[in-house]
Amino acid sequence: MAESTKEAFRRLRPCCVQLTKEQTVQNVLQMRKHLGETSKEDLQELQEYVLFPLRLLLKQKQRLHENLIQAVLECMTHVFQHTHVNHWDMLEDTFTQLCILLSSPNNHGQVADMSEELKLAVVTTLKTLLLASDTSLLLTLYSTKWLPMLGHAVSILLSMAEQEGARKLRLEAMECLVVLAGCHSECNGFHSSLEKNIADSFASFLPGITMTLCRVITGDAKQGHAVTVSAIEAWSKIVAMVMSDSSLDNNQSQSSVGSHDPAVSERLRSLQVRRTEEWRSSTAEKLKVLLQRISAVVTHPNWRVRLALVEFGETLLMKCTKSLQCCTSPLLQLLVSLVGDDYPQVADRCRQVLSTYSGEHLGSRPLVEILEENLHSLATSLPRLVRTADDEKKLSTLNLTHGYLKLLGPRVRSLLNSAAHLRRLSMALVQVLELDVTDIKIVEQRTPGVGVPAMSLSRTTLPDPLESSAAAHYNTANRMKRFRHFQAPHIYSLLIQISQLLGYHGDLSLLVDHFLDLYQQSSLHRKQAVLILSLILLGSTGTELTDVAARSPSEETTDIISSLLEEYISPKNWHLPTSSQSEYTGVSNTGPGWSGGTTPSITASSDWLMPRSSPGEHQISFQTLNSNILQICLQLEGIGVFAKVLGENFKVLLIQGLYPVLEKLGDESAVISETAYTTLTDMCESCGYGSVGQLIAQNADYLVNAISLCLRHYSLNPRAPQALTVMLQYSDKDILPLVQDTIEEILLALDQHHEDRSVSFMRVLQSLVTAINRWFPLNKTEETRQRPSRTIWDVEKSQSIRDFLLEYHQTKKAADGILGDSSVDDDVTDVGHDGKETTKDSGNEEAFEMEEPDKKPDIPIHIKNVLEVLARCKHLMSAADPRLRLQVLDITCEGLTALQDSKDQLLPQMHQLWQPFVHRLEDSEPLVILKAFETLCMMGKVCGDFIRKRVVKEVWPKVTTFLTNQAKISLKAGPAYTHTVAYRLQCAILEGLGPLCVKLEIGETEVDTIACACVPYLSTRQPHKLQEGGCSVFDALIHLEPDVVWLTLCELYCPDVPQPPHTCFPPVQVSGSTSEKCEYAANVTLLLGKLR
Repeated sequence: MAESTKEAFRRLRPCCVQLTKEQTVQNVLQMRKHLGETSKEDLQELQEYVLFPLRLLLKQKQRLHENLIQAVLECMTHVFQHTHVNHWDMLEDTFTQLCILLSSPNNHGQVADMSEELKLAVVTTLKTLLLASDTSLLLTLYSTKWLPMLGHAVSILLSMAEQEGARKLRLEAMECLVVLAGCHSECNGFHSSLEKNIADSFASFLPGITMTLCRVITGDAKQGHAVTVSAIEAWSKIVAMVMSDSSLDNNQSQSSVGSHDPAVSERLRSLQVRRTEEWRSSTAEKLKVLLQRISAVVTHPNWRVRLALVEFGETLLMKCTKSLQCCTSPLLQLLVSLVGDDYPQVADRCRQVLSTYSGEHLGSRPLVEILEENLHSLATSLPRLVRTADDEKKLSTLNLTHGYLKLLGPRVRSLLNSAAHLRRLSMALVQVLELDVTDIKIVEQRTPGVGVPAMSLSRTTLPDPLESSAAAHYNTANRMKRFRHFQAPHIYSLLIQISQLLGYHGDLSLLVDHFLDLYQQSSLHRKQAVLILSLILLGSTGTELTDVAARSPSEETTDIISSLLEEYISPKNWHLPTSSQSEYTGVSNTGPGWSGGTTPSITASSDWLMPRSSPGEHQISFQTLNSNILQICLQLEGIGVFAKVLGENFKVLLIQGLYPVLEKLGDESAVISETAYTTLTDMCESCGYGSVGQLIAQNADYLVNAISLCLRHYSLNPRAPQALTVMLQYSDKDILPLVQDTIEEILLALDQHHEDRSVSFMRVLQSLVTAINRWFPLNKTEETRQRPSRTIWDVEKSQSIRDFLLEYHQTKKAADGILGDSSVDDDVTDVGHDGKETTKDSGNEEAFEMEEPDKKPDIPIHIKNVLEVLARCKHLMSAADPRLRLQVLDITCEGLTALQDSKDQLLPQMHQLWQPFVHRLEDSEPLVILKAFETLCMMGKVCGDFIRKRVVKEVWPKVTTFLTNQAKISLKAGPAYTHTVAYRLQCAILEGLGPLCVKLEIGETEVDTIACACVPYLSTRQPHKLQEGGCSVFDALIHLEPDVVWLTLCELYCPDVPQPPHTCFPPVQVSGSTSEKCEYAANVTLLLGKLR
């Protein structure tokens, strides 16, 4: 014995003797202290001596205190952690005693009633004992003779793992079970004979172990993810140990170690399970049932549990390929369902496992058949599950489908050659992707204005379609796609990936033909077929798929896309009614042709502007309209996909597809218009154009020709003007010469058919005038030159009263001289604002330059077009249709703005427009009156004092009468009044009246008239917005006639009585109230402050 060992013995001997004599916690703790100071080598030599008092204490029959037993077990655990057990007696005795401690003396097979801390200490000691035991001892432990003792230990550990409440105790029990089964990480050095003994022994316990752990795995999530993960690992390790292919292959004799031992009784031999082929097959079938239950945990909210399931599947698939062949399908299903997991740790590990497994086993025909069979059964059940199951189950099923397709890979092509598989899979996708057409918002969303696409444009700038096309595509696509059977975006994302995988791995020609047949056969499947075709084509290149190599489209793909494009834009699929007043309502109609002749009766189209004998005869349900809108949008998206797939090669198809898309960009449906815009941006990106304008400009010759041909057969193509409208809105001024002939044709057609087609043609003309304003902006120098001149009453604050009177005297003197004596002195002294006198020689006036009267400058082509349009507006301003009257007034505003720099054309045109225009201020429709007043404000802005006399004579009486009468109504009205058209008209007039007066430079009399009409709106009893409008009018009038405004305001409310600046001036008497409670006090005080 070494000196260190002797020293350790001398130190430990008193503690052991004392503990033998007196079993107290203090003595045990003293011994534990000295054990911690002893080295491993010395402790190994003294192992039996140290453990003797501890084992003796555990064997006592009287009931010991739990604290004492727990301290003893902690000492034993320390010893086993630092030593090796080499004697069978110690292993057997300690193992038995620990099992007795855990067992209830009264209830056989139940855990003893003790504290959870003590149970944890016993289980920990048992685990360390097994880990410290020598291999030769374990060979004996796992023999048939000791099978009942092992079974008892397994039963107790399982009971604690399932029933205990303490999470730490449950985890320790399952970890101890794994160690007892020889499945821990330190068991890799076990001899094959020991592994066989363990497998033979645990084959007897396999039913109880798997069933109990299965209940733990599928238990309540409240137990904690750590318990579930530990149970999953224990289940897979123990099953893989018993059912592994290597273990069963080496078990040829199917006999246990103790089967030939004469000391083993027949009863004990009967407990030993013989792992025969029949037993293997029967056990595999039973395990399959448990596996299907465990597979439900794939939707567990904690990612660590799902990761443990991946390891679970890998362990069983790799180690039990033959023995658990019948379980391959549910195991693959489990793994495949986790391929698309949200957590990359889970998804990446799952892909790695599947990749390894498919590389080793996918060549075998039985496995391929299993995958194909599973995919077919999934496709069969998918429509039912999507209709009835919750989102979690739908997501799980689609994950499985997606995973199977990824696992099969190129073998999908041969799979889809089976008509049954193709039909079942296609119908599953079609039924799952059924769109919801009951949303009224789809059909009611219209473009912002008449003839204006949903992608609104600034007057001077155009948006860059390539900056935010992805975001626009996302928003538009998500707004229009609402599915009937699901709403979760994750589900749609999975369906996209499934369809794209079919396109990548499948036979593209076969798939397109199949879904095109579905498209043509039934209107119920048409929208879904278009959507799936787009996804299949997009997936065929692999650009939007992960883990696959991208590839360029083939010539076959170009031919397929060309045929699909032709099918999509055919009249029966493209010209669908999208509103109750659509041009395409399926009505047979014979209308005058372009040249004034007649055209054949058309069943599929009609002109909605034509009068109908029975308005309610052709009512279409909004579900049908929604369906048509969605179909057109999906076909537009499909054309965008065609462009993405072909890239630069799509240019050859622009002549076929560009005009129909432009036509839809001008559609009144906002959803269709936005989708068409997105399609155009896809075309730009794919074909290398920088903007939509560039795309249109470089294909303008074809587009103009197509529009011209369609206009000649207008009854067949009532949407043709929309394409020209879009061209004008998205192009620059270089396109004007190209479309000039078409514009002239439209003007001629409007003259011939102004009764029935005015609305469509006027939309084009409105777009033309708007585009001209954008192409030829107003000259800034001209705008500044048109500012109103300063009147004599505009007195600067710094000018004294004396200077003001001198200026007034000189002006009066000059006026008297002109009217009276013609021989007045030519020199007139003018006192300037700086007080200095300047002399003007009126006798030396410069001669006016005389222009040649016989030669006038040429009128630009864009001005000619505006004049032609305004000439039509003059005649259509009194049309019967109020929509047309509103449209004409809009065009008039735009046209006058375009002529603002051309006074020679503006003023005569204004003279011709005035008489029909002034009647619109007395229109029967309040909205027309509102638009007419806005137009009047525009006229005042561009024409200035040219129309002042007309306005004062013909407009002021109408305006002042309306304001005066309506003020009495609004004064007493309640909050509901603010929602009326009359209120809107009041607000518009009050907001525009002030700037109009300034532009017209009205005089003192007119200022007084307007001020008197607006006085009631300064009352605080009026609605707040009307008060603001009234104050804005007085703000403008202050700049024209401040004295008149001051006197008018003081007649209402006079907070301070004005005092004369000198005694020579008589005091001014005003009749306004001086009380602060006056209803005009607040607004008048504000305006008087501005006057000061």
